[in-house]
Amino acid sequence: MFGLDHPTLTDLPQRWGVLPTLRFWNRLDTAKYQAIPIAVGVIAAIGLFKLVAPILFPLLGSVLGMVVLIPMAIVIGILPLGLFERWLRREIASRRALPESTG
Repeated sequence: MFGLDHPTLTDLPQRWGVLPTLRFWNRLDTAKYQAIPIAVGVIAAIGLFKLVAPILFPLLGSVLGMVVLIPMAIVIGILPLGLFERWLRREIASRRALPESTG
């Protein structure tokens, strides 16, 4: 699947189950699949910023609001890539568990 059935891709576990791992995505065969999850993450982070900033800045001020909002935007931005990696790891594990068909 996706040419990702290399045993070295799933040697290290994924941290906290949702954080993307650099070893998994830092390869040519997996790098081409990260564009869509990263785009979704950027759109989600921009949407979070546009929704929360008008409420948060008057309450906390601009500096403290940015201190709170930037880490939230980073987490929301990388979450789709981590979830996609989790799904890929599950698919790789299920394909390895299937017996090979001889035909």
